[in-house]
Amino acid sequence: MHYQGKKGFTPVSAKHNHERTLNLWQLSDMADKLVAEKKAQLSGEKVILDLKELGYTKVLGGGSVSRAIQVNVECSESAAKKLKGAGGEVVNANVTK
Repeated sequence: MHYQGKKGFTPVSAKHNHERTLNLWQLSDMADKLVAEKKAQLSGEKVILDLKELGYTKVLGGGSVSRAIQVNVECSESAAKKLKGAGGEVVNANVTK
C-alpha cells in the first residue's frame, strides 16, 4: 500500500545530484578505446574528446594522464592542472574547485 499522507514525501533518490563524473585514470584508459570506436579524434598526438556529448558532466583529478588529451567538459582544478601538464587542455568549460 502506498499511502503518501497529507503532505506526501520526497524519495531519497530525488535528492541526489546525478552527475556523471570521470577520474583522470579512467579517462586515460578510455582514450584509446574511444579513438578506435571513432568517438574521439586524433590531432597529431593529442586526443580530442567531447565528454559532454558522451554524457559526462565533470572530470575529477584522481589518477594521472600519460598523454595529451583535450576535453570539452567541466573539470576540477587538479584535473585541469594534470591535463595541461601532460600537454592537453580544457576548452569551453569551467574549472571548479
